[in-house]
Amino acid sequence: MPSIKDIKKIRLNDEYISFGPESIVSEIADSMDIKNIGAVPILNEQKTLLGVVSERDIVRKCVKDGRDPDLVTASDIMTSEIITVDLKTSSEIAIKIMGENNIRHLPVVDDQNKLINFISHRDLISSVRDSTKLNIFLITFICMIIPILFLVKSFGWA
Repeated sequence: MPSIKDIKKIRLNDEYISFGPESIVSEIADSMDIKNIGAVPILNEQKTLLGVVSERDIVRKCVKDGRDPDLVTASDIMTSEIITVDLKTSSEIAIKIMGENNIRHLPVVDDQNKLINFISHRDLISSVRDSTKLNIFLITFICMIIPILFLVKSFGWA
């Protein structure tokens, strides 16, 4: 099973979208819509993870209460108790964490809680799928080579 460091987005050091705690919710929602993403990390100037704003946060903590998204900031609605993973976490564990906590996005942080990247359930599934394809290829290759080697050795063709 691959680990977080094996995910394409992490390996390639893909850019991620993030906001500061004073960012306006309407700006965050607009960017999320344009980028077709469901959550964004909230960082301070040192790239330390402060929270996450998800579509769910926007709906439950802003829209539902009739608050003006042009007047509400990320720090007003962000989820501050954040579940994170590091580069050594296996994809299997990360998927389990997401399922058990009913979340679809995970911040990947270093030992100082600085954001490395922000992954989604989709990123993890893609990584596992790619790993499975490689395993199937390797098993198929081995299943083809062993009989050939056996035949070569048995008939003295080598």
